Amino acid sequence: MRATNPTFTVQDLHAAIPKRCFQPNMARSFAYLIFDLALIAGLYAALTLTNAWYIEWPILFLIGTLLWSLFVIGHDAGHGSFSSNRTVNTIVGIFVHGAILVPYRGWQRSHALHHMKTGHLQQEEVFRPAREGEDTFYRKLIFRTGIFVLIGWPMYKLGIRNLTTYKPITGSHYLPQSDLYTRSVRVSWYLGLAALLAFLAFYIGLGVIYGWGFFAKYILAPYLIYGAWLTFVTYMQHVDPDVPVYDQKDWTRLKGALSSVDRNYGPFNWLTHNIGNLHVVHHLFPTIPHYRLQEATDAIKPILGEYYRSSDRFVVTEFISSQLRCHFVVPDDGFERYGSAYKWLKPKA
Repeated sequence: MRATNPTFTVQDLHAAIPKRCFQPNMARSFAYLIFDLALIAGLYAALTLTNAWYIEWPILFLIGTLLWSLFVIGHDAGHGSFSSNRTVNTIVGIFVHGAILVPYRGWQRSHALHHMKTGHLQQEEVFRPAREGEDTFYRKLIFRTGIFVLIGWPMYKLGIRNLTTYKPITGSHYLPQSDLYTRSVRVSWYLGLAALLAFLAFYIGLGVIYGWGFFAKYILAPYLIYGAWLTFVTYMQHVDPDVPVYDQKDWTRLKGALSSVDRNYGPFNWLTHNIGNLHVVHHLFPTIPHYRLQEATDAIKPILGEYYRSSDRFVVTEFISSQLRCHFVVPDDGFERYGSAYKWLKPKA
């Protein structure tokens, strides 16, 4: 655990990163987008040519994985790292996120809140921890069973953004009453919702025409897989026995950004645009395009030293470990550390 304040600054880290890492290449960004769409189309074509379940399920898993990759493209647009042109970012974000049923502007705002207060005990936007006395029945039910991996993403979009602030109306990503809505983006907010509704109508229309079995197989299953990917990776980026959480008096933007872990997803690292394995530098500098994250990480690792957290261990094993050890946080010297409700489980060294 690191209780001391870092001896380096954000400016030190920024100066170490080559300037090209902060410059989006729109042609390259579109190439990744087209690549993802082509792979998805090819996998859907392959799915129509087989009836063997042991071939269908791997294909469906890959389609869901590539929908997660598509989300990352929209994620870049939301950060302004798809293109240096703001209008292009908005159009790509609305289209890409609409296709996977994400209200672009609402998500862009909630994600910005996550970046603003990462690692903050009281104000973190996603997977906000609780102290031991605040570990309610509902938190135990959802987080200790792991069911949040399947239902967390739909819940989050509907407005149950974390169990500390349960606001299904004012917290919704879909409604103008939401605290995410700002009048400065009124037009694009409604365009994003219109795109989402258009895609949803198209998907439901396919179900009406071809049957609900078709809908479940070709639409619902990949959507649930992509949602599970998103929730699982986000959890693994920020929840770990070695990741500190900071109270108001100890939190700083830099320490919060460093409360992240780079995980190794093997062959899925590149396929999902390095969103899970190069996440630390993304929290420090979210405007770096995904294809520059490796170069930027290599540049700042010597400066970060022990403040850089990464793991090459099997992510499912690490997920189980966090499920067993990260139930609530308890005060420590300069931060809050995760603790386990299972007294028989020895603290992780």
